[in-house]
Amino acid sequence: MAKIGYKRVSTLIQNTERQLNDLALDITFEDKVSGKTIDRPKLNECKQYCRKGDELYIHSLDRVCRSGVGDAVDLVNEMLAQGVAVHFVKESLSFTGTMSALQEAVLSILATVAKLERDLINERVREGVAIAKAKGRMTGRPKLQHGLTKEKVIELRQHKSIKEICKEYGIGKSSLYTLIKAD
Repeated sequence: MAKIGYKRVSTLIQNTERQLNDLALDITFEDKVSGKTIDRPKLNECKQYCRKGDELYIHSLDRVCRSGVGDAVDLVNEMLAQGVAVHFVKESLSFTGTMSALQEAVLSILATVAKLERDLINERVREGVAIAKAKGRMTGRPKLQHGLTKEKVIELRQHKSIKEICKEYGIGKSSLYTLIKAD
């Protein structure tokens, strides 16, 4: 019987230190992918790793269900069918056999709340962008102020490499090639 952990954060720069930090686990799987999708490589690897009698510990429900209400229910049912117990630590929810109708209802309600939270965040972001645009503020990534033109790059290429131009002007290779190909 193994104690298995699953952690997820949305971006590469976030860390999972606060998740499952008080548990002694045999192995931990960690995804750094958006909550928008249930297609998570390490979660899939985790599910394949689990064997009958194992226990799967997940920090919180929103780590697995933010892309849809049924995601958490499907995951729990899949694991239970394999004989794997599932524990959502933050919510103190444990599933160790066949899921009862009440357990499924509670899980669905909590998953709905997690999805609502994600939708509200996205709504607030869209509202903020609309307000910024209406006030004439720049939105999105600022344009690079490298001062290069296609003609200037052609001139520089006579005595400098692409790498040297990129370094000197602080521009990426793909951006430089896009500039060269522009009509």
